[in-house]
Amino acid sequence: MSKFENDQAEIKYLTDWIQTILIKLKYKNKILFYLHIIVMNFYSEDIFNNIIDNSEIEDILPQIANLYEDIYNLFCNYAHQVICPIYIQRLLEDDTNKIAFRCIDMEFTLENCPSILIYHRHYNKATNELIYYILMICTKPKFKKFGYASKLLDDFIQHIKNKHCDSAFKIKIVLSSVESAVTFYESYGFKWTRESLTAHKTLLLYEKWEEGKEYFMLELVLN
Repeated sequence: MSKFENDQAEIKYLTDWIQTILIKLKYKNKILFYLHIIVMNFYSEDIFNNIIDNSEIEDILPQIANLYEDIYNLFCNYAHQVICPIYIQRLLEDDTNKIAFRCIDMEFTLENCPSILIYHRHYNKATNELIYYILMICTKPKFKKFGYASKLLDDFIQHIKNKHCDSAFKIKIVLSSVESAVTFYESYGFKWTRESLTAHKTLLLYEKWEEGKEYFMLELVLN
């Protein structure tokens, strides 16, 4: 084969390769577009109420226990490299904590939840504030960078607004962030309050305060 023919063959190979990549990107973007259309949030309160309303009495407790075990395994699978399983267990053992699931389906199934978060609702009588504490948020590793955590947070914020649209008290979301995630939350309008972790007893139930450690306490006022 002459040098000219060899160059032509190489150019054809590169052209075909580029076209293949472009086709894949085209369909990938379409797939992601449709996935973002059909994904939606599900909330543990509704899920458990559905089990209670539609199950035989003797099946209710076993179903809820099995679901909690599956949820625990899901959180551990998503975040075991950065979050201690004991911390996750403590969060889930407290039945006053609730869970929001981002599901790639119109029906709830754990297998189709790329992002999940645990939150706690607390009313502060002294300040007449309803505070939603985000205790943990994580995404399945292979689904990171696709915006599922952002969509989960978007719908979670809107869910709270819809739920309390006529409330007379102040409503806000509070969390203790790692430094690397501060800019992510700031993009939603969260403000760094410069408060200490000790100002939030709910968070102290799960996170140990360390003297001299810098805490990134963020809050988002919703009304």
